[in-house]
Amino acid sequence: MKKMNGWNIFIGAPKDFADKEKVTKRCLEIANKAKFPTDYQDMYEHLFENENAELFMVMDENGEIYGFATCDNIAESSNTYLHGIIIHPDIQGMGFSSRLLREIVKKDGNEFLTARTHNPRVYEMMSSVAYNGNADLVFPNVTSQNVPKEVWTVMHSHPAMSEADEDMVVRNAYPDEKIVQEVKNESIYNIFKKLNPTDAQVIVVCTKKPSWL
Repeated sequence: MKKMNGWNIFIGAPKDFADKEKVTKRCLEIANKAKFPTDYQDMYEHLFENENAELFMVMDENGEIYGFATCDNIAESSNTYLHGIIIHPDIQGMGFSSRLLREIVKKDGNEFLTARTHNPRVYEMMSSVAYNGNADLVFPNVTSQNVPKEVWTVMHSHPAMSEADEDMVVRNAYPDEKIVQEVKNESIYNIFKKLNPTDAQVIVVCTKKPSWL
């Protein structure tokens, strides 16, 4: 448990939660408040189906959950795959998403942080943990079309990304449309405006100095 201005960040695994039903209901409530479309079964599977998943929870001083992230640590590929981050609207804008990402990167120590999403805000958040803050180490890149072969390799280390096309997009990844948040960076917006409503953009961030530099 780590503290942040009166809030706690719990880092654990599915086995650490005795009352999974209660946790699922609370996380579903947060998702609904954040206008993220899902249901109880999907949320339960997202949190607890994979016993090797890593769970990061933002809790208040009473242990009430206000935000969460789930990841897969693929150590053999030096990749942490981020399933998602959802923060309760009451504490959005307070830096919790960035703090969770830093904790994820710190815990696993992998070279890459990856995800797939329809939300440009996720790209913006993930860019904050790029090595030395270098935006050129976030792919797809806003300044170059060149994608190193190492990035293509790590994309295939997780089944959620393995069917990505030459634009690093998984077509028809979702059964319904997902949340889209606005970003001020037009270059990021331009990446996502090319997606169809149910497509997912794969994002790969180098969190350490990559071998090709």
